[in-house]
Amino acid sequence: MQISKILNNNVVITEKDQAEVVAMGRGLAFGKKIGDQIAVDKIEKFYTLKGDESSRVDELLAGIPDDIFLITDKVITLAKEKIPGKINDSLFLSLADHINATQLRAQEGFVIKNFLLWDIKRFFPTEFSIGKKAVADISDKFDLPHLLETDDEAGFIAMHIVNSELGRGESSASELTKLMEEMLTIVKYSLKVAINEEDIFFQRFVTHLKFFSERVLLDDNKSLSKSDDRLFEMIIERFPESYETTSKIVNFLDKTRGYQVSKDEQTYITIHLARILPQNS
Repeated sequence: MQISKILNNNVVITEKDQAEVVAMGRGLAFGKKIGDQIAVDKIEKFYTLKGDESSRVDELLAGIPDDIFLITDKVITLAKEKIPGKINDSLFLSLADHINATQLRAQEGFVIKNFLLWDIKRFFPTEFSIGKKAVADISDKFDLPHLLETDDEAGFIAMHIVNSELGRGESSASELTKLMEEMLTIVKYSLKVAINEEDIFFQRFVTHLKFFSERVLLDDNKSLSKSDDRLFEMIIERFPESYETTSKIVNFLDKTRGYQVSKDEQTYITIHLARILPQNS
């Protein structure tokens, strides 16, 4: 494998299966220059680059300390363990760039306020917990204890992970959060009951809402698939109050996004809502 770019002694850009990749390994580029071959057995990790990312490698990764790459790799490895099959390799570039910018700002005493933090904690607890571990590593490695004083940065790292799950641009996490918040607002005003957000049934509903919201944003519409009409009618009859709320969500998505919610999806949402109501839980 031939070196096309050297980022530092441990990280290079090379080609694998006709695609540009970030290759990591201890001493991988030591004493090497562009065009030299590298030993495959020294490579510990690969991250595949998308076409548009290849041209931005120098811009994004130039001058980034090796410790940042190690922290980034640790975050992605943990994310892949906690969220299997959802994390895109392209997260490496954007996250390394973000973490480096974070530590540079923190060295100057600046921490950016994350206005989506409350929703991120509520909707994406797994991603947020990974962000917390990442911030602890950044704080420890660069001696930045004040980074631990707030959860803002953990929230930003969580957003990067969510964006990778969706496989879309940087606005994806905020779009997803906004859509979930809109639908939860409909639920709270429609059901007219105090909802315990620590309740296991509410947490399950939020998890379902997350995956449903992803499908809405991706315009993954399953309404043309065959639905179980008998089950749908039975659920409507058994849980009329919950279905009334489901109908409001259906109308909201139709009016604001032109999204048609399938009967199967309406059934699932109604069942989740019924479990939230005190008399049904």
